[in-house]
Parts: sequence; C-alpha cells; structure tokens
Amino acid sequence: MALQSKLAASSASDSAPTLDGVDRLLLAQAEEAAADSVRRIAVVDAVTPQIFDDLGHLFPSATLVAHNDSLVDQRAVASSQAVIATESSDSSSSLYPSDLFAEADLVLVRLPKSLDALDELAQAAAGALNQDAVFIGAARTKHMTPTQNDVLGRYFSSVSASLGRFKSRALIASAPKAADHGALSPVHAGAGTWPRTVYNAEVDLDLVAHGGVFAGTRLDIGTRALLRELGELLEVFPEAIDFVDSGCGNGVLAAAVAKARPDARVTAVDVSRAAAFSATATAQANGLAANIVVNQDDALTGLPTASADVVVCNPPFHTGTTLDTDVAERMFEQARRVLRPGGELWTVFNTPLPYQGVLRRTVGRTSTVAQDRKFTVTRSVTPLARDEQPA
Repeated sequence: MALQSKLAASSASDSAPTLDGVDRLLLAQAEEAAADSVRRIAVVDAVTPQIFDDLGHLFPSATLVAHNDSLVDQRAVASSQAVIATESSDSSSSLYPSDLFAEADLVLVRLPKSLDALDELAQAAAGALNQDAVFIGAARTKHMTPTQNDVLGRYFSSVSASLGRFKSRALIASAPKAADHGALSPVHAGAGTWPRTVYNAEVDLDLVAHGGVFAGTRLDIGTRALLRELGELLEVFPEAIDFVDSGCGNGVLAAAVAKARPDARVTAVDVSRAAAFSATATAQANGLAANIVVNQDDALTGLPTASADVVVCNPPFHTGTTLDTDVAERMFEQARRVLRPGGELWTVFNTPLPYQGVLRRTVGRTSTVAQDRKFTVTRSVTPLARDEQPA
C-alpha cells in the first residue's frame, strides 16, 4: 500500500517527473524483496530523481547512492534531496567507484541494452556485495532476452525472473559468487574481465573498451567510413592543430588523428563514463596519452568557444533503444560554437537521414565527401566571421 499510494501521489503532481514502468517495477520489487533493516541502496542508471524520492519514503533509514553512465542522467538524479550521488569524475581505474556497492543491501538497476555492459556491471557488483545483498534489474519486457539471466548467473548463485508488470520485467539475483570482495570464482575467472583490448590491423591501433561502449573493441562501419576520409581531412587542412572527437566512444578517431598528426592536440569527449574511460585507455595503450585529453561532458558544453580547428564526429542516433536525432543536432550546434572561424566539422551519418540541411543551417557550408547506400561523410566549414550566419 505504501508503494501504490506513493505512485498515486507522484502521478497526481503536475510538477513531479513521471515514473515509467521500469521504475515502478523496481520500486515494487524493492518493497517485496527488501527487509526493514536495509541500510544502503545503490541505484544504477536511474533516469529521474523521482525514484529516489519514493525510495526515501519506502526506506527512510537507508542511504541512497546513485551511479549513472550518462553524465546528463547523473546530473538529473542528483537533484533529488534523497540521493547521495557518486562522482562521475571518479579517478579510479574501475568504471564503477569502489564504494558504490560496498555495504549495499540492495542494488536497483535499469538493465542495459548491451550484454557486455551487464556483464561488467554484474561482475563489479558481485565482487563487492555481501552474501545477503539482493540485485534487482528491470527493463521493458520487449527488450529483454533469456541471455540476461545467463549473464547474471555467471556472478550470482540465484537468478529468478519476476512476473511481468507495467510492461516490464525484473531479474532478481542474490548470493554473489564473488562475495569475498574481488575474487571471481575459479569457474568464472576471466569470463568478464574489463576493459577488453583488441588489436585492429586496419587502423594499426589497440582498441580498448568497457562493456557499455558502442561497438566495443570493434571498428563500427560508420567510423570506418569516416576514417577512410581522414587522409583527405589532414591534407586539405594541414595547419589544423586543435582537434576534437565529439562522441568519442572507444577513442579510435581521436587515436587515429593523434597518430597521423603527432603535433596535434586532440580532445576526446563523450557523455558516457564508459566511453570516456575507454578512450583514455585506448590513448594509453597506443602511447598517445600525451596528445589526447579525454573529457566526460554533455556534448561539448565544457569546451571554450572558438577553441578548435577541426571537430570529427560519428554521432549516436539512438538513446537506448529509441531513435533520437535530437542528440546529434545538439552535437552539431556545439561543434559550431567550439570551432574557430573557418574551422571544419567532419561527420558521418546514416544516408537516409536528412542531416545535410541541418549541418548547413547549424554549422556552415557543407559538402559531401563520400556517400554510399548506408553512410554519408560530410565536411562543414564555419563562416570566417564569427557574426556571419551559416549559409
């Protein structure tokens, strides 16, 4: 009854963020699975502060700790007065801060789309949780697969599924196999070691990736299309020194630029903590750390205006499982701000998407460098005068 009344109160308030089905199921499962003695709850990848407010009412004596891969979501949930947010800028070499799961009695997770991301998360949680802790992950039912149970089963002795509610389903895991704080059981040793490194002969680089990074240690086909034009980019703009890789992922574009232009100063930026950690590791693995600075940032908002000669960008066109082109358009707008007069944005996108017009309006004169049925690579040049509007 406490949960249902709380949800009703949330729905009745015009100013309260809306709890989706995943949040509602996590709250319901938390109330069913947890005892009154819960002292600490770790919440991973929440998207609204409302879930912390409701958890605060359900477990008034518990400490609530938040962790988000997305810096945007981390800032959003930190607005709840009930949460003690972990720092996304944590300097630990581990993707998950060392104190995130320590002493947690309950872990609530919005299950990631990527099985590799789930593997890394489950390994980190199981390595720190005590034997009595409960791990609950939920997602929309249509996005779940039986393989998620198998992944959790690598690190927890007990894994079960809830009944479907709110068009969502939860997986409840307990009895972590690595409850001695760090040692995987011999059966699973090495099964989920992160990050992973793979040498890519096509670009002659070691690519390093954490579980949640798009394309992992692979070279995705969009990035490959942009990399094919890298030589032309460097040829037509030989005086460029300050480069930015916007939405850097595993850092392959930043590394390729730094390798091809040893005198360049390269800044790699991504909203994802997993991507920022991966790009940093890729730079280090290839001896390019002195040339590449990595920032976790929302688009390029943390970079100074008119500070870059070139921005390269393979933007995302999905938020989770949903098509979302607003993110790419915002990245284009930020690239325009960061570029110096006469600076250039080189980007790749799915050919059916109408981005050439957007790039002309947002950045400046835009031409097609390469195109096939799948991908288009464009070059956009900012006006020479800062007060001149893009064509």
